[in-house]
Amino acid sequence: NQIPTYEIRECGWCCVVCSSVCMFNRSRGFTLIELLVVIAIIGILSSIVLASLNSARQKARDASRLSDVREMVKLMNLETSEAAVTLTGCGADAVTTLCSGPGQIAQFSNFTDPSGTTACTAASTGPCAYSISGADGTGVATTENYQILFWLEASAGGLPGNDVNCVKGPGGNFATNTALCL
Repeated sequence: NQIPTYEIRECGWCCVVCSSVCMFNRSRGFTLIELLVVIAIIGILSSIVLASLNSARQKARDASRLSDVREMVKLMNLETSEAAVTLTGCGADAVTTLCSGPGQIAQFSNFTDPSGTTACTAASTGPCAYSISGADGTGVATTENYQILFWLEASAGGLPGNDVNCVKGPGGNFATNTALCL
């Protein structure tokens, strides 16, 4: 009787005891299928992240819009005197950046909508630049009789999104486009 002889060999990722041939002769790399699965998973995860970032960008632009409008209302309140003062440089439904006075109203040029370039009207269907007119939607605004129109992409501050909203003076009360913003 002869006893078989065994030797220990290293076979890629493991050591086995075998008589002649390594039983697990596996290479050290990944297969093409494994790499494609990993790339697909990374693609799916990145698309989810980008979709959520887009929503965050909309909310950030809307927060900026609401902040700008509140600041413009504060400037209007600062300029309110015993009598209403007519704004200069901007007419009915004019972009607020055109307003040049009186006094602090000239700072309106610092407030621009993050994505709109044409003046907002009650009929606007997409992002638009802040506009100002008399509270009834016609005529030149005064410090006590005005409405500032602006667009919100998503609901914010209790106002509906994807619509024109406004703030009316005196007092700076916010309203939605449902017949209150003319």
